[in-house]
Amino acid sequence: MSAKTYSSSLLFKLFYTVLFFVAFFLGGCTSSQKLVNSDWYEVETEHFRIVTNDDATKAKELAIDLEMLRPVAREYLKFVPDQQKLTIYALDDSLSFRGLFSGDDSRRVIGAFQNTFYGSFAIVNLEGNRFYPDNPARQTLFHEYIHFLSYGRDSFNLPYWYSEGVAEIFSTVSFSDGEFRLGRMPASRVVGLNASNLLPLDKLLDAKKGSLSLKDRTELYASGWMLTHWLFFDVERRKALNKYLVEYDRDPDSARSLWEELGMTFEELESQYLHLAKLGSFGYVDRPLDLENGIKVNPLVKSLQKDKAILEIARFMSFSGQDVIKLKDFIEYAKKEGNSSYELIVTMALAELHAGNILQAKEWLSSIPVDHHEQEWFLEAKARVGLVEELSKAENINLTVVADIRDEYIKLINSHDDVPVYWYELAVAMQVLGYPRESYFEMLEQAYLRAPRHTGIAWWYAHELYISRDREYFSQVVGPLMVQLSSLEREGRLDSMRREIENVSSPRLSAKPVKEGLGENLIKYQDMPGEKALALALDFRGAFVIGFSEENINQEAANDAALNLCEKSRQRYKVFGKCRLYAEGNRIVDSGVAERKL
Repeated sequence: MSAKTYSSSLLFKLFYTVLFFVAFFLGGCTSSQKLVNSDWYEVETEHFRIVTNDDATKAKELAIDLEMLRPVAREYLKFVPDQQKLTIYALDDSLSFRGLFSGDDSRRVIGAFQNTFYGSFAIVNLEGNRFYPDNPARQTLFHEYIHFLSYGRDSFNLPYWYSEGVAEIFSTVSFSDGEFRLGRMPASRVVGLNASNLLPLDKLLDAKKGSLSLKDRTELYASGWMLTHWLFFDVERRKALNKYLVEYDRDPDSARSLWEELGMTFEELESQYLHLAKLGSFGYVDRPLDLENGIKVNPLVKSLQKDKAILEIARFMSFSGQDVIKLKDFIEYAKKEGNSSYELIVTMALAELHAGNILQAKEWLSSIPVDHHEQEWFLEAKARVGLVEELSKAENINLTVVADIRDEYIKLINSHDDVPVYWYELAVAMQVLGYPRESYFEMLEQAYLRAPRHTGIAWWYAHELYISRDREYFSQVVGPLMVQLSSLEREGRLDSMRREIENVSSPRLSAKPVKEGLGENLIKYQDMPGEKALALALDFRGAFVIGFSEENINQEAANDAALNLCEKSRQRYKVFGKCRLYAEGNRIVDSGVAERKL
């Protein structure tokens, strides 16, 4: 292994010697026209599937580098491999990228991950920020892929500064002659560090996702990279860092501070932090790749048929949150160019469903001739639209229709058991039909294993694990979920359960306290006197109601009273799950596992 250093000021000067002017003329070409008229290729490896309208050779090189990144990342990071391949849409320019990216800022963003009911996908603009040195699109993809690995199953709950800092470190990893180079500064961070635009150390260490302005967030990326780099490549400092991360994961608010783990005062760490920025010189390491343990990549490259490529793009647009009008324009232009099918039209129903427009979704389904109604693509859309329609009726749900939807999902799973939404919505249908909890819980678990980063699936799964009293697995699911949630109230709900089941007294600083979370209710129940019982109803949304009964003449009376109170609340608040007796005295009797004590 060799270690080298380089100067940020040198890179800074190099960066500013590159003066550029860009002018391009698109001749009125739209995103739809560009996507439809492109030639599409598929590059497939063991863990990745790249779909591109750029040079297939470039996509092949990217696939090889991604495969080599995984074992390098495994040396330094803890992650559980996914069951499914990650699909990446590698788009040749900004026009193509805007066609698939559903965010508002497609001119600034050059890459993103989207965690959907159909699994996780990445989209990247290969042309993005092309005037920066190195390869910004590749760096963005690698940065986001490290997040993807970090927030899968069995993940650590990481401090925000470290999460971004370590992703930045791996974003510039390179491979050559059987070696990898790790630790080079991303060119996009040179400006921030050279101009000393550092986030104050206390603000950096306390930062939470969503708590910073755009300016502060930009500074956090550079500052987090610098601090992580200093900790990462020194053996003793890395030991202290790892100890801090373990304690932070267990309970962020009771963990010893980073400077204490380093054997320093805050002032000493702050002085070192400022010195690093002033010094402007950072090392990197060259190490041999572990070629003996299976880094043998032979990507399969093939050209995609035009109609299949267009259909895949339309399906992705339909479930990833793309604007319905944009998808309609895409389909209409494809039809104009001679590429149309009923299966393509059905993607409009899925897009309308995603947008919450049930009536419009049904209208699109009704436009499909009857002789196509047994096709899998129609059954999928019919089942998804039908289930949402029935759930919208609350107490007037037609259970016969829901049973038919259940059967359609069973057919779909028998044909394609790798689609997370089939398992998830089968679990929903089974819960509504009153199946035993252990039956629909098994279907939910299958959905989670296929899409662990989808917050809707993980949200329900975390609640079910909690009432199962599965402390270890609950913690593994909740850690990455809490990082992804944008709602402080929902984070507070999870934190309520986490503190009760892990017996932690202090709440997360970023979580909004809740007075009636599941955790608070169970703590309240444990303190109740006499013959007591607790009944509980929980549904797929994480909505729940509880019925308490205390100081009864006997256990049977306590059970009846708790169930009656639960049922009244369930009807009032329209919770889909059925009321079940959960606890008698201090014994849990319906956790889905062997009898346990609270």
